[in-house]
Amino acid sequence: MHSFKGRAEEVALINSGATENFIDQETIKKLKLGTRKLEEPVQLRNIDGMYNLLISHRGRKVTQRFYVTNLGLDKMILGYLWLCAFNPDID
Repeated sequence: MHSFKGRAEEVALINSGATENFIDQETIKKLKLGTRKLEEPVQLRNIDGMYNLLISHRGRKVTQRFYVTNLGLDKMILGYLWLCAFNPDID
């Protein structure tokens, strides 16, 4: 991930069934990332904001939106939008 504060690496769960990308609120704090509130609340359980991050995979960089929530033990969930952007080979 790349933000105005610099670059950070983090472990993420890839989930093709997730329609969005999600990041844990504690990971936001740990990486000192900013957030902004949604204009219209999203009718999903535990969602309270979003943040755009520049994500890189094998040298390609794409800005992705993340919804901030409590993910428990997971740090991030990379969903369908990430898969479409990067189209990685997954075994």
